[in-house]
Amino acid sequence: MGIVNQSNFNWRRVRWLLMVAGIVLAVFGWGVTQPGLFKVLGVNTLNPIFSDLIAILAAGEAQVAGLDVYANNPLDPLNRPHVYGPWWLGLGYLGLVRADAWWLGLLLLGGFILVAVLVLNPRDTRSTAIAVFLLASPPVLLAMERGNNDLVIFLLLAAAVWLAMRPARFAAWLAGGLLVLAAALKLYPLVALPSLAAAPATRKRVLLIVGTTTVVCAIVGLSSLAVYQKVVAMAPEPLTIFGYGGKLTYYMLLTITDYRGWIMAGGLPLTILTLWGCWQWRRQFWSLLPMTGFTTGCYLAGALCWGLCYVSTISFPYRMVLLLLPARLWLQVRTEIEFNPVIRMQWIVTVLLFWTPFTKEHLLVLNVNEIAFTGSPLAWAVLGAEQAFAFSISATLGLAMLGWLWRRFSAEVEI
Repeated sequence: MGIVNQSNFNWRRVRWLLMVAGIVLAVFGWGVTQPGLFKVLGVNTLNPIFSDLIAILAAGEAQVAGLDVYANNPLDPLNRPHVYGPWWLGLGYLGLVRADAWWLGLLLLGGFILVAVLVLNPRDTRSTAIAVFLLASPPVLLAMERGNNDLVIFLLLAAAVWLAMRPARFAAWLAGGLLVLAAALKLYPLVALPSLAAAPATRKRVLLIVGTTTVVCAIVGLSSLAVYQKVVAMAPEPLTIFGYGGKLTYYMLLTITDYRGWIMAGGLPLTILTLWGCWQWRRQFWSLLPMTGFTTGCYLAGALCWGLCYVSTISFPYRMVLLLLPARLWLQVRTEIEFNPVIRMQWIVTVLLFWTPFTKEHLLVLNVNEIAFTGSPLAWAVLGAEQAFAFSISATLGLAMLGWLWRRFSAEVEI
């Protein structure tokens, strides 16, 4: 009887996983064949499909041909220069070219959906609905349609956390290696190193692994320091309504003077509520994360990377895929049985943030000169609310991580 029950339980779990993956694939396939759907959802596509992946492959080709990919890349359909680390250029030396984008894009798409569903691990109606709202949202669909390399970073972070939780000692070092690779590719994953401390190991061993990985990251960075400095200097900063970050919020209030009042009307109440919630539920935030485990590691990796991108204002919509990692915790807690205001606050705000591109598509329009956006006061109030959502999730993730850090390394607690 026990074996039968376990089998039924496993089948029920697989059923939820397949349901989420199937819905997401169906929505994506519908959007590719009927681009009008993507426009309705607020997904700003580029032609051809997997255009970001094509840009990276084109950079590899150009590098092999002896061109300066950091100046201008004539092999890219949009003539985009290479704005990432030098390790991506190794794809060219592996013989991968733009013509390989279709199968590499499909492989990346399938791998991302598979891993994302396993990370979220929906196991009932509630968690399945939240997982669908997250994975079939405009920013995630945008990342998949573009073949954006943040999907690769998501896969590396998830794999690194999974390896770090394995009992074998060498697995933790492999996890560190994957984080080094992620940092070499896009720099910002360097901040995810503390997620290795979620492994069920002593503080001494954790500090050894994190410290050693940090040193290796530093060596890798210094080995190509001039290139990384060039990349940082030329990387696009999303100071538009399609970006997220503290600096962008300030920039909007400074420059959009005609609608400043409406932006503040939409964002200020939510910001005040966030600060009130952080104080009111500070104990729940402080003790939110389990001391160790895969769920904690995912939460830390995604939250740390998102937090750095938010503070430095380098978050385009597709970077929201990083928030799928902390979402694992929100889907595992049955808030309908035991009310948890912290969990509920975080997942509701995140879902709302994921769907704000939908509102911008329908509320804001380019003016006749196509150089600025116009819209009703409601549109600018919603834009203010969107920036408040981004601030809210960033602040609450940070508070939860501070609580975990104190408990994990306090003198009274040892694993």
